[in-house]
Amino acid sequence: MGGTSAERRAAKVETRRDGAWYFRDVMAALRSALLFLPQLLAACVPPPHTCAFEAECGNRAVCVAGRCVTKGATAAIDTARRLLFPPVETAWLARRGGDDGPNPAIVTLGRAADAGAIALVRFAAELPAETKVIEAYILIERAADIDVDPQPITLYPERIVDPWDSTSLSWGRAPRIQDVGAARTRVSRSSGPLVRLEVRDLVKRWRRRGSREFGVAIVAEGESATGIALLWAPGGPRLELYVL
Repeated sequence: MGGTSAERRAAKVETRRDGAWYFRDVMAALRSALLFLPQLLAACVPPPHTCAFEAECGNRAVCVAGRCVTKGATAAIDTARRLLFPPVETAWLARRGGDDGPNPAIVTLGRAADAGAIALVRFAAELPAETKVIEAYILIERAADIDVDPQPITLYPERIVDPWDSTSLSWGRAPRIQDVGAARTRVSRSSGPLVRLEVRDLVKRWRRRGSREFGVAIVAEGESATGIALLWAPGGPRLELYVL
């Protein structure tokens, strides 16, 4: 009947031991899956987009400061105070470099010849701890006298992970940047004189982490013959906050 009593008891013990090991392995795999589930879901969900025209919001909404607001509703910024901050440091990096150094008067993003150029900017926006940030944007003026290819370019902000100094930057010494799923801004020939990039979550992170944050990299998605030309230095981009 399948061996002696001792052998049968040993077989039962071994079966229970195998079952326990199997259960432990399954639970470990499940915990790992749950740990990475938020990242997996974030990777599957496309990032949001800002608007530039009412046509991008459909028939029941209007475009207000880059966001679609239902017609008749009160936009959050209507009751907020608007603040503008100049940059404390800016830079532009391209693989081929530039004749005007890291801070040219005009920068281009999304131009095929620049091989993935990025613009770096850092702000110092000191706010009282009780201030609530309703909306936050980086505003950049377009270079109006430069021809633009009909092909639209999408711009978005990424978090700069490492410290950087505009006086010693090069393509090979660029700081690391991190995609945080920020809203994309589609810029076309008819998009208007200002580009608005949504950075509310990044600003909230700056306020929590202070000196451990190193600013924003502006990145292009897609390429064209001309890309998008932006007025950069002096002055350059501004941080636009709506606060309560």
